[in-house]
Amino acid sequence: MANEQSGARFFDDQKRERGWAAKVVRRERAPGALVVLEVTTTNADLKSFLGSLDRSALRVQQTGIEGTTYVFAWASGYDNGPTIRVQGVLQDGPREL
Repeated sequence: MANEQSGARFFDDQKRERGWAAKVVRRERAPGALVVLEVTTTNADLKSFLGSLDRSALRVQQTGIEGTTYVFAWASGYDNGPTIRVQGVLQDGPREL
């Protein structure tokens, strides 16, 4: 099962915007498991950034009226065919990176 929203902006641990993706899908997992996002983008810099994440802080701000913000305490990313898979643990407490 997936929760799909179109568009998201990505920010690194220095609060710098790293790019925009046209599609982000959150894969539902069992409670307490890692949060998994499937990211579709044509932005080569964003693909490279996400693919190189290795237990790094990350903020994902989905665009749109009901956009969700994910603040990862740590996230790792890797190439997953036509998408980049980002998985990690969400930060507890205040939602600021």
